[in-house]
Amino acid sequence: MSTPKIFAPSKVGLHHDRIDAYLNGEKIYPVTMEIDLTQRCTRSCPECPYSMARSTGLTLPLPFLEKLFGILGPHTNGIVLSGGEPTYVPHFPETVTMARAKGFREIAVISNGTRLHLPEVQNALLDQVTSIRVSMYDWQVGESDSFLETLKKIELLRDRVEKEGSKLEIGAAMLTRKEWNRRLKPVGLQILKSGVDWLYFHPFCINWDSNRPVQADQNGVLAAIEDLIRAAPAGSNIQTPYERYSREPLFFNRLHGSHFLIQVGADGINYAGPECKYVEAYALLDLHEYLEEDFLWHPQRIRRLEKINSANYLVIGTRHRPPVFSDYIEKLIEARTTAIEPDPLEGKDSFLYPEII
Repeated sequence: MSTPKIFAPSKVGLHHDRIDAYLNGEKIYPVTMEIDLTQRCTRSCPECPYSMARSTGLTLPLPFLEKLFGILGPHTNGIVLSGGEPTYVPHFPETVTMARAKGFREIAVISNGTRLHLPEVQNALLDQVTSIRVSMYDWQVGESDSFLETLKKIELLRDRVEKEGSKLEIGAAMLTRKEWNRRLKPVGLQILKSGVDWLYFHPFCINWDSNRPVQADQNGVLAAIEDLIRAAPAGSNIQTPYERYSREPLFFNRLHGSHFLIQVGADGINYAGPECKYVEAYALLDLHEYLEEDFLWHPQRIRRLEKINSANYLVIGTRHRPPVFSDYIEKLIEARTTAIEPDPLEGKDSFLYPEII
């Protein structure tokens, strides 16, 4: 039996009823909401795509979160808390507790790991969170103090998970580009040794200061990952999102994926996707101005989404989830239109965290 995946385009296809309803023109709730709790961060990384956005340091207040979670929680099973650094928010513990109480079944946190040693952060993660993905930085430049400290904090969190029987799963993510291939195997082995449940790879993207960001050169990355897999201890869970590294063009008449995965920024604005948050051209609806039970179907939001396609979605070169899911759904539409049986996109993959797409 193959190892369950964290990502593949077909992950959105797990939700057959929702796809059928969407294709029939019915109103649907998203499978997952990704939300930036804050623009503030504990790091200042070179080439960070959101460094300018953080200058205002916005943080979403609890009353706003309570109302939004109350609308989506009963219908949307997955939530991803991101930022900035979500654990930097003073009300992070209250936020994850409230998310669980409002109905979200799977709660994921994306963190840079700098605050994993704090008891209040650890307690919140152990008690309420399904998985935390620690983004590993500085690994490509040698054994920096910050990288080694992050490994130690992962080890501390793993120790508490084991001792207390928490269901929290700990993952790590490494950004990749051609220039870093040489260090990928030794660093990957270090990360696996720290006690993570899985290691995930993510293409590093560049040109964020332009309106057409793209992936950095990824030549040789997949070969370097395969080299790591061969050297890793038996049972290591190494996750490679192959479709994100593919060079096949993406095509979609509409950004279908943003009906299944929605992005809310720390400014309270619903954007077309995580890859274009804080870009005015992709702002769909300001939830500070309109946050009612039917906000998903606000005419402005629907109208703006319907105008986005693969020809004018300028951030498509990053190959993030909304365009990849949109390409998958477009192929599904084509297959159903031509009445191909059985459904050629019906995958056999199994997935971790099916509600976090």
